[in-house]
Amino acid sequence: MGAIEQIKKSEYLIINFIFTLLILLIFAYSLIFAESGSYPIKSSCIDTNNPICISKGLSRAFSQIILGDFEKAKKLNPYSLLIFLFLITQITFRAGLSIFYGIFEKKIIIRIDIALSLLLFMFCFKNFFLTLFEIILSANIY
Repeated sequence: MGAIEQIKKSEYLIINFIFTLLILLIFAYSLIFAESGSYPIKSSCIDTNNPICISKGLSRAFSQIILGDFEKAKKLNPYSLLIFLFLITQITFRAGLSIFYGIFEKKIIIRIDIALSLLLFMFCFKNFFLTLFEIILSANIY
């Protein structure tokens, strides 16, 4: 059975393929608009009066990471390097675990995938969520 037939018969492999494709599209978007600096998808922070926006500059930061300017990326968005690390690692997980999925016990591979992805997510997005919670808690809710 060919690789495409295997993917069609497994929900896990379909999800891995779609997730990898989405991440690659994010990277392609960042690369395509890196030179012009004019991104068609605008930040959701533009229409708010909130001075602290944790996702502001993320597309521009990803562009800088792809171009190799990590310092500029960190200035554009302090969370960008860890978020980018999460996405790069997820591509590696998707490829590696998809290979092992065909070789080893499928339930074990799925459990390993969930555990590793959850731990990586908590590590890479920890500061992002801490900042979000600080913003929520500091808001005047009456």
